[in-house]
Amino acid sequence: MRGTAAYLITVFLLFTTSVAKAQELDSAYLARVQDTVDRYYDRHPRKRLSSEDRRFAVMPLYGVMYTQETGLLAMGGFMGSYRSSADTLVPESSVGAVAMLSVNLSGAGAVMGKWYSGPGNFLLEYSVIFKNSPRRFWGLGYADASDECNLTSFTGRNLRAEAQFLYRGGRRILAGGLAGYDYSDAVDFGSDALVDGLPLRSHYLYAGVRFSYDSRDDTSEPSRGVFLEAVQKLYLPLVDVPLFASTEVTADFYFALWKGCVAAVDLYGAFTSRGAPWMLWPLSGGDVRLRGYYQGRYRDRNLMSAQIELRQHVYGGHGVVVWGGAGNVFPSFRSLDIKSTLPTYGAGYRFSIWGVVFRLDAGFGTRGQWSLTAGVNHSF
Repeated sequence: MRGTAAYLITVFLLFTTSVAKAQELDSAYLARVQDTVDRYYDRHPRKRLSSEDRRFAVMPLYGVMYTQETGLLAMGGFMGSYRSSADTLVPESSVGAVAMLSVNLSGAGAVMGKWYSGPGNFLLEYSVIFKNSPRRFWGLGYADASDECNLTSFTGRNLRAEAQFLYRGGRRILAGGLAGYDYSDAVDFGSDALVDGLPLRSHYLYAGVRFSYDSRDDTSEPSRGVFLEAVQKLYLPLVDVPLFASTEVTADFYFALWKGCVAAVDLYGAFTSRGAPWMLWPLSGGDVRLRGYYQGRYRDRNLMSAQIELRQHVYGGHGVVVWGGAGNVFPSFRSLDIKSTLPTYGAGYRFSIWGVVFRLDAGFGTRGQWSLTAGVNHSF
């Protein structure tokens, strides 16, 4: 409605301006036009805010989730929001911290935030994330991961700090540069022969660019719109390993099929060059894409996946979903084998309240693999 009102006011003013060129306007007519403009801006949310309206507000974060990689996981932290701009059309800036601990002693901590410039045309996103978690491991590539006899374990550690400075083109476009630091380590390996002698530690600075276009009507529970994003990074080594590049592309589409039903389509690709360490290869599985597989069981230098999910509202905040899709991990496009495609399908329950979507998903894959996930938000 705000966009429509602004459009109508603009059209009205352009029309009156063109009329003014054809006829002489008296002072009473000009006064009526000025009054219309003044009343529009008085009612429009774009106005100066008092210091009281711009105060820092804190909201606690806590909850319980479940994945097959971590088991039952507890989370706690906070998110603070504030206005770095006096213009209410500019989104609120935020800063927060969260810590997580699971029953298998997987742990993670993060500090993250977003800062919008006064006019709202620039955005700074920043984050520092540390993870330490026991992981199952079957080897590298599709063939090794398909062999149950390869199962071993290791403990993975990762520290990543990143800042993105982005230009905002209206409400839909983000474009800009990013820079960061990444440290990854694999310790307590049951059988490091499965990594073919590749290093168990990586240490990088990286820089890159990001572009995204977002026309979704709601970021947490969209019913229509498009989300497109491309991220390109170049990793510069701080230890004796080669530099490499990575590319990540996402295309999500949302549209209504019938009353209460939304179709969501997700197309995804992650690609790394030959020098990429195996710890930073794309991972299949988890609670977003290729649900039904242990996250990281199938890993290679490249990953492509596609899925479609039907989200049906049932009653009140209750809803159900079904999905199906497929993906493939492969060392190079020349080696891409359609026979190695990983199917995924499943069903889930959704409950929406206070703008938050709680979900419970059961996903299934090939060779009897399956997973159960409980958490918040849609998978995409």
